[in-house]
Amino acid sequence: MIIKRKNILAAASVAAMVVTLGSQAQAQQRYTVGSLAEGTTPFIVNTAWANAINKYMPGHKVTVSAVGAATKHAILVAQGKMDFSMYAPIQYRLLYKQIGPYKKITNGPELTEKISQLFSYPIGQYHVVVYESSGIKSFADIKGKKVFLGPPAGVATRNTKLIIDAMTGYQPGKDFVQVKMGWGAAAQAFQDRKIDVWITVTTSPSPSVSQLTLSNKIRLLSLDESKFDHPSWKKYISQPGRNMATIDPGAYGPNMVNTEPVLVTGAVVGLAVRSDMDEDLVYNMMRAFWDHQEDAHAMASFMAKTINLENAVESLAHPVHPGALRFYKEKGIKLNIMKLSK
Repeated sequence: MIIKRKNILAAASVAAMVVTLGSQAQAQQRYTVGSLAEGTTPFIVNTAWANAINKYMPGHKVTVSAVGAATKHAILVAQGKMDFSMYAPIQYRLLYKQIGPYKKITNGPELTEKISQLFSYPIGQYHVVVYESSGIKSFADIKGKKVFLGPPAGVATRNTKLIIDAMTGYQPGKDFVQVKMGWGAAAQAFQDRKIDVWITVTTSPSPSVSQLTLSNKIRLLSLDESKFDHPSWKKYISQPGRNMATIDPGAYGPNMVNTEPVLVTGAVVGLAVRSDMDEDLVYNMMRAFWDHQEDAHAMASFMAKTINLENAVESLAHPVHPGALRFYKEKGIKLNIMKLSK
């Protein structure tokens, strides 16, 4: 009888533990942040955001999802099916006007109010990468080649089409083969030499590009300033958040064969959140991230120049989440919020 009683007490103790653990699991709040592929600037920033919340806000768990295009992630956030995503100023304008990748949307203005910005940051530059052995030395040489422009329904693809048209007059499907796949699959396909030209948007030096140069000689294609009067270039560069930069020929070590600075273009993007997320919760998340931004800086050599409060408010566009506004107010940071509906 004593043995049976001990067994009963032990079983009860285990059951109580299971119930307790189950309750803790149920109490943990889970969130998803949509991201571009591993190795890109948004992936590193979004991972840093997730790490900060997971570390400094017990009971809250953020998971990074690098599946699909940023244009789709924004719709999922607006629909309440995703909690955070990368969000660029141009996405707001395209969604509001229901054009480009959002041309099939019928309630664009309504959806834009359901996505709120938290902070902005420079996504980096468009790296147009080729292997030295390909013989491709300029945009003109991509004729007849297999080219990855970006995910089929993404804003990046819209932009790279404009850039290539301005530089060469080439059109996908007519002058070159457009490779249609996601960011991660394209990076792998380029490593496997199944495509000739790989375009990725990332800060220099990029981890994914640096990995390539460990055993391969590569070239970055430079923009031609003489083509900047082209209508497609003017259409591209007039979008909000565009910028110009140069990449030093030594940025990726001796296996980068460029001998002169590479003229490139880039953009500013941001992290967005569901507009209906609780103000106090978002405020605490902002504090968890920004009060420990040194954790983010440790993730990559370029992160200190990418993640800082100066960049955070550089390209904020309406609407900005009330929790973020409260955070910036407490920090004494003045905001100049863009209105992009026009």
